[in-house]
Amino acid sequence: MHQNKKFSVINPSKMCQPMGAIQALLGVNDAMPLIHGSQGCSTYMRFQLTRHFREPIEVASTSMSEKTVIYGGEFNLMKALKNITEKQSPNIIAVTSSCLTETIGEDMEGIIAKFNEANFDKDLPIIIPISTPSYVESHVEGYNRTIKALVKHLASKSVPNGKINIITGNISPADVKEVKEILNNLNIESIILTDTSENLDAPLSESALNLYKDGTTIEEIEDTANSLGTFALSKHADSAGTYLNKKFGVKSISGPIPLGIDNTDSFINSVCKLGDLEIPESIEKDRGRLLDAMVDAHSYNYHRKVAIFGDPDFVSGMARFTSEMGMIPTVLCTGSRSQRFIGDINVIANEKGFKPVILAGGDLYDMHREIKIAGADVLIGNSYGTHIAHEEGIPLFRTGFPIFDRLGAQRIATLGYNGGIEFVDRLTNTLLDFYYDESGYEMVDEESEETIKNELFVREEV
Repeated sequence: MHQNKKFSVINPSKMCQPMGAIQALLGVNDAMPLIHGSQGCSTYMRFQLTRHFREPIEVASTSMSEKTVIYGGEFNLMKALKNITEKQSPNIIAVTSSCLTETIGEDMEGIIAKFNEANFDKDLPIIIPISTPSYVESHVEGYNRTIKALVKHLASKSVPNGKINIITGNISPADVKEVKEILNNLNIESIILTDTSENLDAPLSESALNLYKDGTTIEEIEDTANSLGTFALSKHADSAGTYLNKKFGVKSISGPIPLGIDNTDSFINSVCKLGDLEIPESIEKDRGRLLDAMVDAHSYNYHRKVAIFGDPDFVSGMARFTSEMGMIPTVLCTGSRSQRFIGDINVIANEKGFKPVILAGGDLYDMHREIKIAGADVLIGNSYGTHIAHEEGIPLFRTGFPIFDRLGAQRIATLGYNGGIEFVDRLTNTLLDFYYDESGYEMVDEESEETIKNELFVREEV
């Protein structure tokens, strides 16, 4: 038995809160994210996001230094707000805090109020402060806090709109498109919180370096208070739905993420019940095609061991999906310390009949150590799992964030029936690439009759 590691985190399976906040804000139309912290904070965000999405990323910074940490960053924040307003004129500026400004207790709301008061005669953008301390929790909570801050500051009651609010969580632009396509096929209008499908997978044009001209508009966020309900694809990013429910009586539904047959069925049935809709034949055909793909791939995937890491809802959804495919999840790791995640995995494991190692708040060092014991034929997660896959001699199926050693991360789809088909094909082909010539498939040039007889005898004896 190995000794428990309690002294440190080695290769964390998560990122800081501002990273999740920025990802949420990149789906807002004509918005400028502003990190109230050091220059390195915004540089790190742009670096990770650009090499994943391969798109130009705009993130402003208040460029805090040693002096401003001691005397306070009011001047820096005021100057940043002035520069952004004058030079880029966004409709909204979202100010996220960092470990620096949270540690010194910076009053962002007070500073923003002072800026608005000093410029009361000017046409200012909407400025929203968001508390995202980097030293606690993860990017998942940063995303959650940001979506709640947006609806808290903007949502207003008027007339019912007959729409459904969808909180996507940190999913790929391709998956956002898939969710929108499902809702379009169901013939129901939606408000996506927030819509990254265009801003983070944009066509090449002369306007590529302008502010984010697509995405969820301020007017749509305001209108979320008038929707039929809010469906959070992430159980860990549902606080905006809870707020809209308590404040405006908008029904709130939390998860599960529509990964695989069961979860996608649950999502579509929930939307249909909320909107009093019938499931069209086109969606039933998509479901049938996913089932067909799973049956076609079953002989290659059956009883293959899989280890999965990433965001909690993604890991639990992927654990259910791979078990539906006949695979055995052995090690499931997320960086979030989440009892809800542990509860979800236990339910899935009991239903599907497997007993995984559950790491809630674990790091990649912990996961690697457990893989050595429990075993895995394939690892599912982001590019930071590369060294584990290489050392264990298994393939890494790249999905999640960040993916920096392959192209096309923004086009990876796993959600819904169509995303599920793409996932089944790609995962199965990954296994075929790696294991096709394993025993049972490899061709032997010459085998003596005696060797064949001996092999048959051994098999019969066993």
